[in-house]
Amino acid sequence: METLIEQTAEKSLKDRVIDLIQKDVPDHLNSFFYCMGATPLVLFMIAAATGILMTFYYIPSQERAYDSVKAITNEVYLGWFIRGMHRISINLMIFTLFLHLARVFVTRAYKTPGELKWLLGAVLFFTTLAMGFTGYSLVYDQVSYWGMTVVMNMIGEIPVVGMPLAYLLRGGSEVSEITLLRLYDLHTKLLPAVLILLIGAHILAVTILGFAKIEGMEGNHLFYPGHVMKVGLIAVSLLILVVNMVMIFPPTLGPVANPQEVAPNVAPPWYFSAVYKWITIAPRQPALFGILFLSGIFFLYPFMDRFLTGRGFNMGRINIVIGTAAVSAFAILTLWNVIAG
Repeated sequence: METLIEQTAEKSLKDRVIDLIQKDVPDHLNSFFYCMGATPLVLFMIAAATGILMTFYYIPSQERAYDSVKAITNEVYLGWFIRGMHRISINLMIFTLFLHLARVFVTRAYKTPGELKWLLGAVLFFTTLAMGFTGYSLVYDQVSYWGMTVVMNMIGEIPVVGMPLAYLLRGGSEVSEITLLRLYDLHTKLLPAVLILLIGAHILAVTILGFAKIEGMEGNHLFYPGHVMKVGLIAVSLLILVVNMVMIFPPTLGPVANPQEVAPNVAPPWYFSAVYKWITIAPRQPALFGILFLSGIFFLYPFMDRFLTGRGFNMGRINIVIGTAAVSAFAILTLWNVIAG
């Protein structure tokens, strides 16, 4: 009798869980083009798992950081593989966030009531960029050291807040061991916690506010099991992709950082290359003001869209033009910086 009661209670709990996740989702999510939101989440989980493993061996000190990365890469069993998965998953996460934001922008999925989802996604995007940069700097070889120095100098030239922010990140006027410790704490503690909160808030906002409506795709299907299976397939495919990319492009390590000798191929990470190239070819202060201005427009764009739509502008076409121009400019500046470097 007690077993029957326990089974009934267990079944009711299971039913409650299923009822909780058994929501209708739009049919357009069957297309991968509209289902890219889960991709960065899966990649973040891979990066988090591999990052935790590497903290057992990494030593955040100026004298031992490089040697610990070298040991992970060359001595620890499968250390090169774990490091490679961590590096590639973070870079792919940034790349897929680019794609996801571009898709949301072009399809205008930020329209009311999607403004909150856009703002949370934008903050999540910039936090992920910070996550990538801090991890890139921890390698502490010659290229990453001078790349970190370049980005710190870029931050320092931001009007008004740049110098205090750069001083806070560096722990002084120059890159030093304090800088390494602060970047390590940011990369392993603060930024992951912020990312988890932002991801949770973004998912909660999507759950409460719902998905954007796409013209011509009005049907719905259940989240469980169909959509869950699709997300699972995406996760498995991404894991296979990351593993294969690690095998094809295993992690490398350059010479140890030398503050007295500038690296000949110094460059920031690829996701900062366009900004770096822009401020090197344009007058410095106007270029930085332009970046801040565009960043402000990026955050406030859903509200600008609503304002302009109310005045008769065809924002669908305008977004396609702006999106194409932005992607083209980013690609051209990034390639220009790579070729010039």
